[in-house]
Amino acid sequence: MSNKKKAKHQSKKNSVAKNIAGGAVGTIFNVVLIIVAVMLIYYFAVSAYKYGVRIYGEPAISEEPGTEINVTITDGMDFKGIAKQLCEKGLVREERLFYIQERLSNYSEDGFVAGDYVLSTAMTPDEMMDVMGAGGDDK
Repeated sequence: MSNKKKAKHQSKKNSVAKNIAGGAVGTIFNVVLIIVAVMLIYYFAVSAYKYGVRIYGEPAISEEPGTEINVTITDGMDFKGIAKQLCEKGLVREERLFYIQERLSNYSEDGFVAGDYVLSTAMTPDEMMDVMGAGGDDK
């Protein structure tokens, strides 16, 4: 074989090897990308599920008897203001979560009755909303 033919043959071999190596790297990259995407989807799905469970079943901050805390709701106070106050006073864990609970509750249209309330850290968010929505049966 002449040197030109040998060089051409060697060049073809190198080209085929590069294509195989490049294809393998591309395939590995695609597999890794798919695995990362699946892991991210799983993480966000689990997080969303846990948050959804908390919306409808958030436990009380503490066990009975709990600590009684005075809360004042003024006329025109919006749900965000109430949620912020309850969070600052340690009655709920997360302001945004309580706001969502309020918006999904039976009180979302009529709101809560203005007044002074004694709430407890042993009350669930649903129990607190029942007290504030009833106009202070448990004032």
